[in-house]
Amino acid sequence: MASVFSINSKFNTKSKCYKHLEKVKWNNTPICPHCDSDRITKRKTRKFYYHCNSCNKDFTVLYGTIFEDSKLPLPKWFMLVSMMLNARKGISAKEISRHLGVTYKTAWYSAMRVRCAMIDEAPLLEGIIEVDEVYIGGKPRKRNQPGVTPDNEANLSNLTNKRGRGTKKVPVVGFVERGGQKRVITEVAGRLTTKSMLSLLRKYVNEENAIIMSDEARFYNGFDDVVQHLVIKHKERYVDGIIHTNTIEGYWSIIKNGIRGEYHVLSRKYLPFYLAEFAYKYNRRFKQDEAFSETIENAVTDESEFVNYKPKESVEKIESGKEERKIAPTKAAHILTQKMIDKKRKKTTQRKKIKKFEANLKEAKKILADIKKRKIKRAA
Repeated sequence: MASVFSINSKFNTKSKCYKHLEKVKWNNTPICPHCDSDRITKRKTRKFYYHCNSCNKDFTVLYGTIFEDSKLPLPKWFMLVSMMLNARKGISAKEISRHLGVTYKTAWYSAMRVRCAMIDEAPLLEGIIEVDEVYIGGKPRKRNQPGVTPDNEANLSNLTNKRGRGTKKVPVVGFVERGGQKRVITEVAGRLTTKSMLSLLRKYVNEENAIIMSDEARFYNGFDDVVQHLVIKHKERYVDGIIHTNTIEGYWSIIKNGIRGEYHVLSRKYLPFYLAEFAYKYNRRFKQDEAFSETIENAVTDESEFVNYKPKESVEKIESGKEERKIAPTKAAHILTQKMIDKKRKKTTQRKKIKKFEANLKEAKKILADIKKRKIKRAA
């Protein structure tokens, strides 16, 4: 994997970063992001800007990417991507703030934008697949004591609930391939029932070419009617030949150690984005040299699920791959601020007013032309 030092030495200036992004996004042939025209002229007065001769608009390579409308210099953006990819168990916004010399708020928002570029477009899983659930939250604490975090607290690392099934912690379901590409897919779940687990199975797994391995939980019983299903009874043993769920449980340990050791404070609202980051890095652990270039490519793609680098809709409707991926069942699980919504509304109202004014102006010109014609006829 590319180290922070190598990235900083390779992309240490703004112009180098722009050239690299133009090569990745356009292959050095600029295309207008507004009308897809290739009739482009490079601006002489404004550096890195291009002018479209078809729609008469200016743009840069940053338009429609996670880097747009950001005051953070591009070399620091590239360093941030490298730092996040190299941190196996995550990196906190505080640490990013110290390394890059920016405020905590800038570090947090920038890291969330990078996580948006880490949402995988994964095909269906095949082969031997382990499935398991985990409950994200803090260790159980004694109740009715001063200073104890309430059960509905957004801070998942301090959530006070019992362990295991039946808890009020946030349930997360995961599928991992044991062979092949050894990919993992996770999703924040609502209620863990047979029906919900079957829907997740059909969404993420190729049932015809898969063997599912799980523990003895009752909500996995519906798998027997759909796919070949092998069960390991944890009350008796944890491994029975090839039947076990140790791979997915090892992945859960990475997530829990990352939340406990790096992030500390984490809410259910943003949990899907952190899970996307963990899954993205886990799925590329055998091709780490390509991870940086792939992340930059995802960051500048036009097929983004985000407007202004926040989700277009609620996080529940974010698409991941060919099928729609339901990432979180929570309400308002998005980062789109009210200010951005107000700005968009103002712009749309201004456009409507301009169009109405232009239409009225045309009508007024027609009326004036008719009046002139009548006057000329009367004079004649």
